[in-house]
Amino acid sequence: MTVKIIKNTQIEADKLFELMSTLDKETTYMLYQPEERKYDRKKLETFIQNTSEHGQILVAEEDSIYVGYVSVHVSPLAKIKHSAYLVIGVLSAYAGHGLGSEFLAQVIDWACVSGIHRLELTVVTENSAAIGLYKKFGFVEEGVKKDSLFMNGKFYDEFYMARILD
Repeated sequence: MTVKIIKNTQIEADKLFELMSTLDKETTYMLYQPEERKYDRKKLETFIQNTSEHGQILVAEEDSIYVGYVSVHVSPLAKIKHSAYLVIGVLSAYAGHGLGSEFLAQVIDWACVSGIHRLELTVVTENSAAIGLYKKFGFVEEGVKKDSLFMNGKFYDEFYMARILD
């Protein structure tokens, strides 16, 4: 497997949308239901362009196909601009091959040089693989969002997880 990581303005909106849509179909752990995500090319291109200013986005690419991504959002609001919220998605065929670890290592490096003090996320409490990955990188559970998601006819809890950077 020869995967390269590309970032921010080098990312193509069409390919990113295709990846996100595929992830929506592959896993119940992403927020959107299949076919719920609507494509607005201009909006996605603006999001990609603004990540340099308000966060970062990294995409894993193999043979011109996007196979995973991490999106990191930093609020411009003074009280919370020290925190960054992240979302990671990796196609099932590429899960378990170190992409999540590579994404987190790069995000942590970026956050440290960018003055970010706190990285945070939410994760479905049943997503043990993701929770294990986050814990490996120093994230801790801070609380539980009870019944925060409804899917497949039942409610699911999510953990709030965070890592404080030195």
